Amino acid sequence: MPMLPTGTSNNCSGFTLVEILVVIVVLSLVSFISLPLLANRGEGKERLMLRRISGTVKQLYNEASLTRDEHQLVVDLGRNSLTAYRLRAGAGKTEKEPFGRELSLAPLTAKQVDVEGKGSFRTGLVTVRVFPLGWMEATSILLAKENGEKVQLDFSPLTGSVTIDAELKTVQ
Repeated sequence: MPMLPTGTSNNCSGFTLVEILVVIVVLSLVSFISLPLLANRGEGKERLMLRRISGTVKQLYNEASLTRDEHQLVVDLGRNSLTAYRLRAGAGKTEKEPFGRELSLAPLTAKQVDVEGKGSFRTGLVTVRVFPLGWMEATSILLAKENGEKVQLDFSPLTGSVTIDAELKTVQ
């Protein structure tokens, strides 16, 4: 082991101040990016559910236009779910077959469904018709988040698109 004339060792090991500062900066950047993502975990599930509902409505609208079959979106307010159906006409009667699977709305809760020409519903099954010629019944669904905030979905009858209206701010 090499020794200095003063009798101390010059074989020093450890970290320099610059190396420690680099590690601190990297750790602070990682925490700065990840903490907001972890804080919004519940809201991410709600946003995902809103996208699923929008996607289901748009898929039904497009499918009805392509296949020339009427489709239905059934909102079950008691079970808090959506189910899509395809109506096939044949041999003098119409068959109702499921189109996809039942979609549970959790973590959101359906509070009210308004269908133009039919009225406003707070309980039971509500059927929204999607017609084969590129038109659907104008509908609004009022949903409640887990924190009590309200979100309204408006279905456009001419395009099949869904507008998400939360706290009077429209987000597409």
